[in-house]
Amino acid sequence: MRFAQPETLWWLLGLPGFVWVLYYGTKRRHGFLQRFGDMAVLGQTASRLPALHKPWLLGSLAGLPLVCGVFALSDPRYPTGESYMPDGSLDVVMVIDVSKSMAAEDYGAKSRLDMAREIARHMLTELGGNRVGLVTYAGISFRQADLTTDFEALDFILQQWVSIDAVRIGGSDLKAAIETGLNVFDHEVQREKLMLIFSDGGTEHDDFAPTLNKAAQHGVKMVALGLGNEYPSRIPLYDADKNFQGYLKEEDGAGNVLTSRLNEKTLNQVTSGARSTYIRIERGEEWRRILRRHDVAGSMFIQNERKIYQPFLLVGLLACAAQMFIKRV
Repeated sequence: MRFAQPETLWWLLGLPGFVWVLYYGTKRRHGFLQRFGDMAVLGQTASRLPALHKPWLLGSLAGLPLVCGVFALSDPRYPTGESYMPDGSLDVVMVIDVSKSMAAEDYGAKSRLDMAREIARHMLTELGGNRVGLVTYAGISFRQADLTTDFEALDFILQQWVSIDAVRIGGSDLKAAIETGLNVFDHEVQREKLMLIFSDGGTEHDDFAPTLNKAAQHGVKMVALGLGNEYPSRIPLYDADKNFQGYLKEEDGAGNVLTSRLNEKTLNQVTSGARSTYIRIERGEEWRRILRRHDVAGSMFIQNERKIYQPFLLVGLLACAAQMFIKRV
């Protein structure tokens, strides 16, 4: 439970004053009655149920409506159902590495790229009503989709067009990919901006600082998702019919099988800023709620809530009724 108007609770600080007024009034009344007779005799004839006329009980019944009224005015709410991302509050650009190393099958039968696609497609289900753009990169970067709310088209692109060597230039230029991703954002629109980078790190770059400074100036939050294992993995090759053709080898004639592993140093460089986060994607299912992490976009999700001020009002009314009943019997 939370209070939508918590500042109203400050009124409870007046409760000690209210208690003092009750105490002072009771004392004055007691002194007034003493002038007219014996209090023991008056106490015996005042009510059919004298046990209910205890000062603490009457005081509690008098103060309870006040307390319940303050709680009701503070707008108490109880969370119900699943939280959601408000429409039109966020622009997201997904930057996906499609270099040859992303074919390494570090997730059972799934490659690093398969895992990246799976995560990206899952995130689309949580971003409805917000805009998402897509960039793929290897040796160069390519703008696959501008910011759009047409998630069916994005899902089709992720399944059919985002593949190993979709960018037919070798290498892994992450700095250029980030630059391309920054150009996808509409910097004239006042929305939260989030760049999601799916990569195994690839080749290290000398200096990300100018690019990261540009991202910070535009208010872009960087989140890098590290894909792959820390130990070397071979890179399988498949033909157009998905038949296994062997492993990627050096082209210098030696025929040695090439291996690749997660380069966290590069991804940590990219996420070294204050508004940046690095998340390593391991073999478990921990990635399924990545967007809801507070350091990613969790603070932007809104929880469905039900207002529950009615029980407080009911208790206050019952206390008033009980007080009136006691005074009449």
